[in-house]
Amino acid sequence: MCITFTHEVDKANKLLICEVKGLVETSLDAEHLLKNVVKLAGKGQVKNVVVDVTELSIGYSSMHMANLMLTMQNEGWLVDIKIARIVEPKDNAQNLVGEMAEKYNLPIKNFDNRSDALIWLLFNK
Repeated sequence: MCITFTHEVDKANKLLICEVKGLVETSLDAEHLLKNVVKLAGKGQVKNVVVDVTELSIGYSSMHMANLMLTMQNEGWLVDIKIARIVEPKDNAQNLVGEMAEKYNLPIKNFDNRSDALIWLLFNK
């Protein structure tokens, strides 16, 4: 995994804001990244997360992506967390993550801008 990961907690809005850049080569890398986000949300005592992945490439198969989503659902990784992903609209792999999350009823949704992501997190209960 060759990525840079930055984060900050917006205490006023009770948000974790993350930015991820680089390449996630395997679904195991993606799993570690997501578990780190969940852990940081818990430490910051927030339930809403914005993850900007506009500069992140996915290098693993859709089959592995589906398996990861199924694991997330079955093991309840996101029980109390909502994740708004800011994606590049033309990135098919990132769009597939959003579609699979919807299929598996996971609280993950893709957006092409931060404003819409924040509206969904803060006002769509």
